[in-house]
Amino acid sequence: MHDPVASAKAQEATHQYTFRPATPADIPSLQSMIASSLRSLGKGYYTDAELDGSIGYLFGPDSVLIKDQTYYILHPLNAPLTICACGGWSFRKTLYGGDSAPSPLRMPEKRDPVVDRASIRAIFTSPQYARKGLGTMMMRYCEARAREGKAGETDGFKRLEMGATLSGVQLYERCGYVRSGRVDVVTCPNGEGIRILHMTKDMDGEEEVIDGV
Repeated sequence: MHDPVASAKAQEATHQYTFRPATPADIPSLQSMIASSLRSLGKGYYTDAELDGSIGYLFGPDSVLIKDQTYYILHPLNAPLTICACGGWSFRKTLYGGDSAPSPLRMPEKRDPVVDRASIRAIFTSPQYARKGLGTMMMRYCEARAREGKAGETDGFKRLEMGATLSGVQLYERCGYVRSGRVDVVTCPNGEGIRILHMTKDMDGEEEVIDGV
């Protein structure tokens, strides 16, 4: 069985890619890449109608994460505008959804690392860079940053959660996430219901630092 963590570690060892925080100027490119990722990698998991209804409504960049500087772009070392993968983590209570997601999903209140889990948010891989370990590399980076916490905002988190797309569930399970049993169904403007699976992970053992250079 394919080991995505091993693939990610192999990519990290090449030092061909690095990370940077996303900025507001990246939002149009992120919107385009996320749409391409879902339409390519989401086939077989969501219907065309579900994708039409959810892209740009439920799935898209979250400017709060960008403002918090907890959303990142993975790019080739010498091409910072090329988005190979994107993703982030959050100390806020919003679990998933971009700027246009329904208001009940938008909860900017802060989480308490003592009792709450940090959320891993909106990890997407460009179809051009899919199945090379880069999405998992992004997730490992986000997990490492969640461990550190956000200076001036929160201490580090050792427990995580996410709202996973159906297309990502198997990958996340191989990376140590487990299904909690909670399944959300978000109704899109075209009437289609999008299933999102709640998953959790406890980060035990020694801390692993992923610098991404």
